[in-house]
Amino acid sequence: MNTNRRKFLSHTGALTASALAGALGTWGIRSAEAQAVTDYKALVCVFLFGGADSNNMIVPNDATRFAQYAAVRAPAVGLTQAQLLPFTAPSAPLGSQSYGFHPSFAPLAPLYAAKKLAVIANAGTLIAPITMAQYKANQFRPPNLFSHSDQQALWQGLLPGQIVRSGWGGRFADRLTIVNSGSTVPTLVSASGTQVFTQGLSTTPFVVPSNGGVLLSGQGADPVSMARFNALRALLGTGGTNSIVGNAAGTLDKALTAAAAANPFLTATLPPVITNAFANPANPTAQLNSGLAQQLKQVARLIEGRTALGLRRQVFFVSIGGWDTHSNVLANEAILLDQLVPAMKAFYDYTAAAGIANSVTQFTASDFNRTFTTNQSLGTDHAWGGNHFVLGGAVNGGDMYGAYPTLLLGNQTAPLPSGPDDTGNNGAWLPTTAVDQIGSTLALWFGASSSDLQYIFPNIVNFPGEENLGFMT
Repeated sequence: MNTNRRKFLSHTGALTASALAGALGTWGIRSAEAQAVTDYKALVCVFLFGGADSNNMIVPNDATRFAQYAAVRAPAVGLTQAQLLPFTAPSAPLGSQSYGFHPSFAPLAPLYAAKKLAVIANAGTLIAPITMAQYKANQFRPPNLFSHSDQQALWQGLLPGQIVRSGWGGRFADRLTIVNSGSTVPTLVSASGTQVFTQGLSTTPFVVPSNGGVLLSGQGADPVSMARFNALRALLGTGGTNSIVGNAAGTLDKALTAAAAANPFLTATLPPVITNAFANPANPTAQLNSGLAQQLKQVARLIEGRTALGLRRQVFFVSIGGWDTHSNVLANEAILLDQLVPAMKAFYDYTAAAGIANSVTQFTASDFNRTFTTNQSLGTDHAWGGNHFVLGGAVNGGDMYGAYPTLLLGNQTAPLPSGPDDTGNNGAWLPTTAVDQIGSTLALWFGASSSDLQYIFPNIVNFPGEENLGFMT
């Protein structure tokens, strides 16, 4: 679809600098458009930092397209057809419905068959739908493509061309704060440090460690530490005439109040519903102990405390790094997938055992995909459109959403065919699904209204009629 440039520019300016600046230091402001709800829902963003090579996660399995895959990737960075875990994408075009998962997806493949796991094909950061001609004419290109920091901020913030002070997970919370209005613990939680995704314009995230409770540096349970801590709390409550100092004191006091409410759940002995789900399949007497598994256990702890904490909507951020595989991509990605997949499966198993699988949805995100071609170090380099996954009981799984790219390189010399989806000649795919569309589909399931979508995703107006991809029930 072609987008009128003037209309496009007016849409992308929907969030002004003054509106963004108004978010500083505020907690829990109610939205007049939010509606009180009584059910519980949670979103968990699993970010793959570094740019994950998803070309090997989902591979065409029919003879013609696998031959195209192998012609470029085998044997240096490609899988063999015998390694693939076959699956069918019934909504894909006839003749293009046969695919295979990377062998490390063995724990998750049954959930695809059970329609709890969906594949999102060739997704990436977009300002508007873009054709190859527009790309080559430098029209509607997202800023600073192929840059880690810029694309991470754009994936998480979806505010191209602006100073990014909020993320779309945070803007979810802005619109739904009234649902959690009685809680002292924020809707937004990151178990992976401070992130754009969990920063709202009128809401602030709660950052928890990957293990244990939220404590001040040097804070302990001994009498001296407790005396210092109590003195700090008393000092914060004294107020003052300086508004900046008062606001800072209020923010810290609310953070300490949130920590005091959440810490009993973050520090208690893990209940069996969590430990059983996170048992290591290779050694059932041990627990999965990757960094991602630890973060997801923290998420599970807080979900277990949802009723006591007064939370009906929660947005979580967890991550796993190391995906910048410029060398030895086959071996390095297998190591990473052997952490990612079991952790996501264990967390899903926890939600199923807890009876909340229909209420909790995980989804993957990453800086960008990687090139289809290899480099001299048997690695792959920065690219664009890639494949992602959505997992949960409310997912319309067992299918692929979006258009899988044609695995032919661009700018080839006859008689070699040139692929229509390659932005250059190394297999950097032009995305056909926008991150905004993935987010808006999740937002609608989460309870957002159509007016909320325009606030959360300012560029969704550039995708009229395509706000809901259909992968959520």
